Amino acid sequence: MNLPLQISEPKALILLLTIPFVIALGVLSARARPRDRPRIAASTVIRSLILALIACALAGLQLVSAGGPLNVVFLVDESASVSQANQSAAIQYVQSALKTMGPDDRAGVVLFGDQAIVARALSGDKEWKPFGDHPAATATNIEVAIQAGVALFPEGGSRRLVLLSDGAETVGKATGQARLAGLSGVQLSVVPMGAQSQNEVAVDKVASPDEIPAGQQFDVQALVKSSSDRTATVSLFDNDEPAGQQEVHLKAGNNAVRFTVKPAKGGFHVFKARVSAVDDQYAQNNEASSYTMLRRPPSVLIVAGSPADGEPLKQALSASQVDATIVSPEGMPHKDEHLAQYDAVVLANASAAAIGIEGQEALQHFVRDLGHGLVMLGGDVSYGAGGYLRSPIEEALPVNMDVHTSEQRASLALSFVTDKSGSMGRCHCGAAQQFNPAMRTEFGVSKVEIAKQAIAKAASVLNSSDKVGVVGFDDTAHSLVNMEEMGMLGGGQLEADLKPVAAEGNTNIFSGLQAAVNSLEQTDAKIKHIILISDGWTKQADFSPLLNDMAAQNITLSTVGAGQGADPLMKQLADKGGGSYYMAEDVNTIPDILLKETVRLAGSYYVEKPFKPLVTRPSPILKGLNADSLPSL
Repeated sequence: MNLPLQISEPKALILLLTIPFVIALGVLSARARPRDRPRIAASTVIRSLILALIACALAGLQLVSAGGPLNVVFLVDESASVSQANQSAAIQYVQSALKTMGPDDRAGVVLFGDQAIVARALSGDKEWKPFGDHPAATATNIEVAIQAGVALFPEGGSRRLVLLSDGAETVGKATGQARLAGLSGVQLSVVPMGAQSQNEVAVDKVASPDEIPAGQQFDVQALVKSSSDRTATVSLFDNDEPAGQQEVHLKAGNNAVRFTVKPAKGGFHVFKARVSAVDDQYAQNNEASSYTMLRRPPSVLIVAGSPADGEPLKQALSASQVDATIVSPEGMPHKDEHLAQYDAVVLANASAAAIGIEGQEALQHFVRDLGHGLVMLGGDVSYGAGGYLRSPIEEALPVNMDVHTSEQRASLALSFVTDKSGSMGRCHCGAAQQFNPAMRTEFGVSKVEIAKQAIAKAASVLNSSDKVGVVGFDDTAHSLVNMEEMGMLGGGQLEADLKPVAAEGNTNIFSGLQAAVNSLEQTDAKIKHIILISDGWTKQADFSPLLNDMAAQNITLSTVGAGQGADPLMKQLADKGGGSYYMAEDVNTIPDILLKETVRLAGSYYVEKPFKPLVTRPSPILKGLNADSLPSL
């Protein structure tokens, strides 16, 4: 664990400047006396180390670590100057305090008069009743009580003494012993008793963030206790430098005094609060401290679909001392060593297709394995509308990209049209202009088998209410799977229906598309789409009337060119059919292509309705905003 360093006298570090001179003298001596070089080198190192240790000691260099459980010892005054009623009140105070202890806290009790008696060793028990011996009440020896209390503490953990006394010291020097206790890391708090208890103020604790980015403004709060209504001065120090002062009117009890700070330098900061009042009785409890580590300003990468999507966010982040960089989805780094320099990545209306599967997997690793942040902003190509359904980004974010209520989700009917002609059992080698049927050769898994696997994989991401059908074609069209809801069909049944399909016969794309259009016309889905899988080499036909009919029925068409040498007709059909064209020169990529296209369709909807933002919990981001006057969105 890294422990922060604290330096009380930084000016003493100027002694470190003498070390270069010692080293220079050693080098000159070694040159003058080559035979004595080993001895001169050793003595130079020792002298330099001694100077460094002296400088660090004079500077008060300390390692400061967070404490463990709280250890408290109550010092209860039972001298004659404290009335029986006040002694009883002190016992009740201790008993009440014990009931509020945390599960790992421990408390002890020391009773004192002229001497000190340990009435309870450190224990986690929340019950205590005084019994046994009591000290003689002939004197008030606060010094010996502090000594006894400090002796009860173990090493480690937070240590605090709580003195319940009227302060009428008759023996010993409590101030000197209290100073020694403070130097050993023991905090001393005082609960006044008797007539003087009406004149006491104390700083109970100081609260500041454990860690915060450098350059940001934040609050430091001092909790000041007062025995009565009064005025006082509360001062705040940042590493012993004045950081603020307030004249406040304290009420009896607890008072929160807040300071807003913005340190100029990073690193470790000690914030000390000090209270002073004209009639305060005990100075020992007038100070308390907290510690804050100011780390480097955060760095954020904004992946924006367009510069306009990211620029307003960059300006807002820069105003908050956040280093923001805008890149396009294509320019987003994918390697850990490049992404790790950012504390968070913001996706500002960037689609899943633009980022790509490799980029999405890199961001998933960025969140899951590196522990950094990921934010997605809304937009017309964000969330489900941006194609993130069933994606690595969906897994990384704490939201689901789907809409589960049928009233809001656009219904989908999808028809897969796959070529099952003889060419789908072979490979087209070379470019389209070089194609010759004599070049078709059998090898590996046939294209029709890959197409069947791809259709089953793509259909698996659909909702149970989505409708799906499969049409195969060779010389004519064949209904391989009738148009049916996925909930009724099931993925296993679809695979079983496709299993017997084999590649044979000639190619008639027109007949396959016509059969798909006929089945889609019978549905009432809002989104009707065809995905055609073929090498494209088909009998000549005029597709214009069919495409016009599809447009009139709001039926769209995407195509997948299977293998090298696919006919340009496939791209022409997709362009005129209002869909996308995918060139799968490597037929093994067809399953991923179909999955991508199906996910895009399943997420191609928007749910738009006015809503009122609600504040679910406080946050510094909302500071200064009236939750009741937030605008509707």
